Amino acid sequence: MANRPANAAQLEAGKPLLKGGEVGPDDVKPIRGKGPNILMIMSDQHRADWLGCAGADWVNTPHIDSLLKEGLLFRRAICNFPLCAPSRAALASGLRAGRAGVMGNEYIYPYNVPTYYQALRAAGYRVGCVGKTDLHKKDHWEGENGDRPLMYHLGFTDPYELEGKQTAAIDHGKPACPYQHYLVKEGLFEKFSHDYNVARKEYPRRYGADSVLPLEAYEDAFVGNHACRFLETVSDESPWHYFVSFVGPHNPWDAPKEYADKYRNAKMPEAIADSPESKSEKFARITKRHKDMTREDLVNSMRHYAGMITLIDDYVGRMLDILEKRGMRENTVVIYCSDHGEMMGDHGLFFKSWFYEASVRVPLLVSGPGVKARGTSDALVELHDLAPTCLEMAQAEALGAMTAKSLVPLLRGENESTRDCQISEMRGSRMVFDGRYKMIEESAGPVELYDLEADPRELSNAVGKEPQRAARMGRLLADILQAEGT
Repeated sequence: MANRPANAAQLEAGKPLLKGGEVGPDDVKPIRGKGPNILMIMSDQHRADWLGCAGADWVNTPHIDSLLKEGLLFRRAICNFPLCAPSRAALASGLRAGRAGVMGNEYIYPYNVPTYYQALRAAGYRVGCVGKTDLHKKDHWEGENGDRPLMYHLGFTDPYELEGKQTAAIDHGKPACPYQHYLVKEGLFEKFSHDYNVARKEYPRRYGADSVLPLEAYEDAFVGNHACRFLETVSDESPWHYFVSFVGPHNPWDAPKEYADKYRNAKMPEAIADSPESKSEKFARITKRHKDMTREDLVNSMRHYAGMITLIDDYVGRMLDILEKRGMRENTVVIYCSDHGEMMGDHGLFFKSWFYEASVRVPLLVSGPGVKARGTSDALVELHDLAPTCLEMAQAEALGAMTAKSLVPLLRGENESTRDCQISEMRGSRMVFDGRYKMIEESAGPVELYDLEADPRELSNAVGKEPQRAARMGRLLADILQAEGT
């Protein structure tokens, strides 16, 4: 008979095609997700001390603060790499960015490195996202519906991916993501692109000014509204993990007028003043860029930064309300975090890519079922610890090795710590912090050592006074990374 497959007789007899013996009907189990829903809300470049619950009385974040009623704030959390794509790669993999293979924004997440999103999907979870993921940042193409097949490979079942804060304004000849499609349809893209790529280029990058877009067209409003629609309609037949990735308060600092107005005359904190003595050549070179900055300039940027944070907080409130109305709140773990901090004038610096506290520390709050501890924790946690944490909550198994530590014992109040020191890295530099002393080493630059009990503002490099301590911490750092295989 023409076109009859060679194994037709075997198929007709109902015999398995796999080698290795019979496969019975009970050998493959149905997949049913067992854990709670997980709502992970990530902002971009939100420094840890700009939250009301962290002591900032100059910025309004009542909804994020409310998570502490049934949750825990990790006051000393750090990111694993103070730059967008590597930080998010560490989170996705549960590995240090260097071991995951992402050492800059120009890297694409390696296709053979497992993600915790894949593990959740394999455990029966619906895995959604909205906003930027930066797992293939240099592509600058998410597709009209934000659901490229690549996202399914990375573990998402319901992706709606967008460009980030700055790259959303790049004209690629045709729209690269759903947000750009929306702006083009509304006749707003040209105005938006001109603002970022022409008008603001006449001012320093730290410059703050109202967005040229109406509130409803602002990207974080676009992210927040889509997130709310997902939460209003997602089925409760299977547990879900939903990653809501806001693009603010990343620069350009351009709060919509309605949110900028809330802070027009607001008092803002003083920045940490510093000098280049005993710092790196990079520090001296970059601080020169901002030497003409006035207090008025700084306060203006701070006010826009605050407005952008409050906009995100309002959407956090809306999402929590939806969960409450749908009866999902008591079965949903809510996480608020950021990929890295923001210098915002401290030490005469802006943006990220520094190991100083403002840049390397991140907000990290966890609230909901299974979280028995309340208030604050000083445990030395790292952002990528959220990967094994989510898997343990979901009763799911990792698909590959992870060096991150689950926070579940801390959340249950069973332990007070999971590690003795924190590590963060960048290309050519590394940091280790033991709870008191922070040591920073660069391939080309002086070693820096700070006693954060005596010098919390990191103004006095103590390496000259304590060279032996710096050497011990250097060896500690090397030993940990070697043990992890990094």
